[in-house]
Amino acid sequence: MVTPFYAGASAPRNSACAPHAAALLPASAGTPPVPPGPGPTAVHPGLIEHPDLTPEVQVALLTAVDNAVIAELGDLACVIPYHPRPISAVLALVDAGVLALDLEAGFDASLRVWRPIA
Repeated sequence: MVTPFYAGASAPRNSACAPHAAALLPASAGTPPVPPGPGPTAVHPGLIEHPDLTPEVQVALLTAVDNAVIAELGDLACVIPYHPRPISAVLALVDAGVLALDLEAGFDASLRVWRPIA
């Protein structure tokens, strides 16, 4: 059975995350993000430039994947609880080749995500 995780009230950012996901959360996860100031922001080395991905969001996601080695999509959505589209943020990193998905699995919260071997 597929468990919905990105629709309405059942989205992970709107409910408690799984207990094992707490280990993936950065220390600042309990506070809302500070809005960016005026002017362009510098792109950090190793990060991608994307309108939905601040450097802080990218670092949080990549740190979570590095800590878990193979993370679950639902857990990664919990790592960025204040992001308006957490799944889109993860998929943007997949599109850029920074992360990889298990393309043979069902698209749900347990979808495995990892760093591809370079």
